[in-house]
Amino acid sequence: MQPSAAGFRPEIHGLRGVAILLVVAYHLWTAGRVSGGVDVFLFISAFLMTASFVRKGTAFRLLDFLVQRFRRLVPLAAIVVAATTAVGWVVLPPTRYEGLLNHARASLIYRENWRLIADEANYMVADPQRLNPFQHFWSLSLQGQLFVLLPLVFVAAAALERHRGIPIRRTLAVVLGLATVASFAWAVHRVEVDPAAAYFETWARAWEFTAAGLVALLPTLRMPAALARALSWAGVALLLATGLLWGRGAFPAWAALPPLAAAALVILSGPRSDDAGHAAWWLSRRPVTFVANRAYSLYLWHWPVYVFTVVLTSNGDHRTGPVDSLTILALSFVLADLSTRLVERRFHRLDLLRSKRYAATAIVAFTLMATSVLGGVAALVEADDRATAALAPEQRPGARALTPGPDAAVTPAPALPTAPSPTPGRGIAPGDRAIALDWPQDLPPCEEGVPGHPARPDLGWCGVLEPEGTPTRVVAVVGDSHAFQWLTTLIPLAEERGWRLAAYGRAACRVGSPNPDPGCTEYTDEAIAWLLETRPDQVISTGSSTRADGAEHDDWGWAEAIAPVAHAGIAVVNVRDNPRWAFDMPECIQRYGTDDPRCSARRADKLGEAWPTGGLADLPNQYYLDFSDWFCPPTKVSICPGVIGNTYVYMDSNHLSRAYLESMGDVFAQAWDEAMG
Repeated sequence: MQPSAAGFRPEIHGLRGVAILLVVAYHLWTAGRVSGGVDVFLFISAFLMTASFVRKGTAFRLLDFLVQRFRRLVPLAAIVVAATTAVGWVVLPPTRYEGLLNHARASLIYRENWRLIADEANYMVADPQRLNPFQHFWSLSLQGQLFVLLPLVFVAAAALERHRGIPIRRTLAVVLGLATVASFAWAVHRVEVDPAAAYFETWARAWEFTAAGLVALLPTLRMPAALARALSWAGVALLLATGLLWGRGAFPAWAALPPLAAAALVILSGPRSDDAGHAAWWLSRRPVTFVANRAYSLYLWHWPVYVFTVVLTSNGDHRTGPVDSLTILALSFVLADLSTRLVERRFHRLDLLRSKRYAATAIVAFTLMATSVLGGVAALVEADDRATAALAPEQRPGARALTPGPDAAVTPAPALPTAPSPTPGRGIAPGDRAIALDWPQDLPPCEEGVPGHPARPDLGWCGVLEPEGTPTRVVAVVGDSHAFQWLTTLIPLAEERGWRLAAYGRAACRVGSPNPDPGCTEYTDEAIAWLLETRPDQVISTGSSTRADGAEHDDWGWAEAIAPVAHAGIAVVNVRDNPRWAFDMPECIQRYGTDDPRCSARRADKLGEAWPTGGLADLPNQYYLDFSDWFCPPTKVSICPGVIGNTYVYMDSNHLSRAYLESMGDVFAQAWDEAMG
């Protein structure tokens, strides 16, 4: 039997400490890199769980295991969820309240990873400017789900040995082996198609658990001391190098192999904590085990401390300076130490918790405590929305507050009264909290087998609006969220005029754009093929691209990609991109007020003097819609504000709000008719 199955191995515990330090360090001092520490966490948990089951054999009791496991996890997790929710209500701007509550609930019931996937899939939610203080709960949720699923395999294996005489090890080897191959293959596929979702997905991560179970089934490996030392240090070195090799987008497929191999090498090299030449000796030293003893608490606390520090000290920049980072680290350690002493150890030592009844009661009690805090914050949030809800339509005209000026330009209408409020930003439609959820209107999803359905719907999102009778024309929308946001103005027009409106898009993937995501390249090919096959009357997408630094350009391959469609006689309607910001615009307004210069910019700093159409000018069947004057009204000192007509123009750092787009309905219809003749 693997020696780890016989008892406590301090070097494995120490490896957990190294893993958590890597996780925290990478969160504080790197961007877009993955340390591999979470993967090691998952691997160690599954290894120890499988080893424990093999040791117990047919005596394994599922209920006992679940109660024992979750009594260690739930109390502190519930405290952190409650504390983070309460502090978030005080520290975060109202735009984040709804997300705060949604992610708190998901974290409490071990579904945060799936909540994050849902947010990633929604092209309007996945805004990198909005740090989520519960995001780190994704790995705990994944762990909790597999803590329920994997023991079911143990129960089945024990039953087969009792009733059929099939050895437990044989059953586990077959089941875990097949599961590892299937899950890894799925992970490779998902990373290619949708890497953002794959990173959090249970089925794409399951192989890390099952592979650890296979390692736990290996017999004792006896090897020369020199070889054991070499393997142990190779494992440590491989773990430390993981973050230098790949970014987040490559996990959890091939990129997850190095950290898992690192953990396996340390484990298989044996428990040689008496050999100073072996990594196990160093991993068993007190400084390392001190961190390991607080690993769970440190993991829980460090991320919300980091998020709240960023919110309080920066404006759209997630980076923290050396002093702030060290302060975050120190405060996280203090909270972790107190939590370990006052919560984890006390609940672990209380004899009454050895009873399943009392343990279950404790789990429920802490969950209810956290739920009550969430309910209280939700009630306060609802009360904050009432002032804005009282706004009359004429008090929130949005783009209708701009009146036509000379040469089709626009000029601001007189200032409008807002709902009385002592807080900056209050009284602006659709509301301080609602603006974060003010996503542009969607189409009903496509149904497979219906004519015009994309061949590869898995590469993006597909929607279609069918008229009651024969469509008067067919309009298609392709591209990313900046193209899809115009569905809010297109849908009423399509319903009024009997159009068939179809859309096929992919988040963060402009058609023809150079993109490291291989799925984006595939999407571009499929989108063009779809347009050539369905042959709509018009296809609409963004015809330029802006950046937060103000540079507007056309050099991302749209003209080259759409050329076959234009030459096929299909009208291509290009919409000029709207300004983007280096910060969350509604949050800026809520923090500083509508008139603060930090929440606006000169038009010349956000948009080019003229639309950079580039290669589009050489193509036939090109049409242009430019709404820049409705985002940056041309005045003597032309600026791009965050609020027009008591309405938020943007819902985040770069997407237009649904409320403002709805106010542009007549403007869009008029521009469409003028462009299309």
